Amino acid sequence: MNEMTFPTKVDAWLVLAAAGGIAAALAGAVAALETNPIESLIGFGVTAFMVLLVFLVGVPCEYTLADDHLLIRSGVVRWRIPYADITDVAPSRSLWAAPAMSLTRAKVSYRGRFQLVSPAERERFIDELRARVARAKTTA
Repeated sequence: MNEMTFPTKVDAWLVLAAAGGIAAALAGAVAALETNPIESLIGFGVTAFMVLLVFLVGVPCEYTLADDHLLIRSGVVRWRIPYADITDVAPSRSLWAAPAMSLTRAKVSYRGRFQLVSPAERERFIDELRARVARAKTTA
């Protein structure tokens, strides 16, 4: 089987929300620079922490269909789900927190749990994942 990697779909509102929060923290730090240097320093620290957090948990965000498992990567966090453990794959628009940058998602159910992902090519991802799960179940 070929390994396939699907990047996450990114909703513009999510980028704007993250950028807006970072911009607000930075603006507050700059505004306090002359009148309250300690407060400004804290503001710059908060801004740096927010940027670091976005990159630690969100960049890159991708989903790889490997030979025998689905690999979900979101920043430094990784989930490895064997195809044989997957019980269902279905479209979703759930608001649950997930390694996804869009609300156009797929719900991957496995071992009594689930993971939400948001591949840019959701239908293709679902079709390919279902086919790999079916193959894993027939060879097991």
